Amino acid sequence: MFRRFVAIVAFVALAAALTLVAWPQLLGLQRAPVLALAVSFRGAAAAAALAVAVVLTAVGLVLHRLRRGLGVLALLLVAFAAAEAGVLVVRGVGAPDVPVAQADDVTVLSWNTLGDSVPAQVVARAAAENRATVVALPETTEGRARQVADLLARQGSTYTVFSRSQQAGIPARSTSVLVSTALGRYREVTADGDTVGVPSVVLDPAGGQNAPRIVAVHTTAPYDLDPATWRSDLRWVAARCSERNVLIAGDFNATIDHLDGLGPAPGRLRTCRDAALATGNAAVGTWPTSMPALIGTPIDHVLATPNWRFTGFRVLSDDDAAGSDHRPVLARLRPAG
Repeated sequence: MFRRFVAIVAFVALAAALTLVAWPQLLGLQRAPVLALAVSFRGAAAAAALAVAVVLTAVGLVLHRLRRGLGVLALLLVAFAAAEAGVLVVRGVGAPDVPVAQADDVTVLSWNTLGDSVPAQVVARAAAENRATVVALPETTEGRARQVADLLARQGSTYTVFSRSQQAGIPARSTSVLVSTALGRYREVTADGDTVGVPSVVLDPAGGQNAPRIVAVHTTAPYDLDPATWRSDLRWVAARCSERNVLIAGDFNATIDHLDGLGPAPGRLRTCRDAALATGNAAVGTWPTSMPALIGTPIDHVLATPNWRFTGFRVLSDDDAAGSDHRPVLARLRPAG
């Protein structure tokens, strides 16, 4: 009798734990230690749960005395995998069509280059092929960004380069942005502060033009036992969405789950909406490139205020061997109304 009671308690505890991993938002724990990492890899978690369920079922067929207990465990894991898969399907596993840009469109390319590991020619080619208006480059030095701009200038596209570094000599502690001169003049804003562990860049129009504020983001990864710095960085990013006309792009080190509670609805940072979620691509992983996209985690984003609508979004996987562990993301935006 006691053994049965202990088994029931164990099964209930496991069910509760799996529920929290599948939806930590139930208790507001999506940015809590451990759970913040556990919820990041929904595709991998679903695949692992199914694999373990198959093994438990096979063992139960051989060891008849354990069949009931192993069967219950297998059912719990299958339910967990189904829940994870359901979330991924709802968020979108890929609607990658990006329409041809129109005159007023803005195209944003964001690529964490892993400390200048991606050659300038590869970044320039991606920007040119997709007619990028804004190129956000976390973990990219000013020197590499200028190389990219020079290559694009030879093709007839001119960009202004902005860059910030928090530690000279370490490329991973830099963030750079290229802004097409077609958007007009821009200036860097420092009064808004910065993300803590790695830099972000805030740009405002400087020529009186009706153009968006541009924020290139890189937040600290939530690897610490208590990722307080990461949570602070996400709050800083959310605060940048207090303006009426904002585009934000970069490596958030956060999925849609982690953004819950920082805005009025899922995929919102205050008034900013997520391009991947709006276009049915929010389950497509951007990191790491060593994993298939549907197994990886979607932590690179493009967001915008409601005066913009997303006409397309795509996670670019053609350059998985270019040197970075991140896939670039591309979003095309059009003025709303």
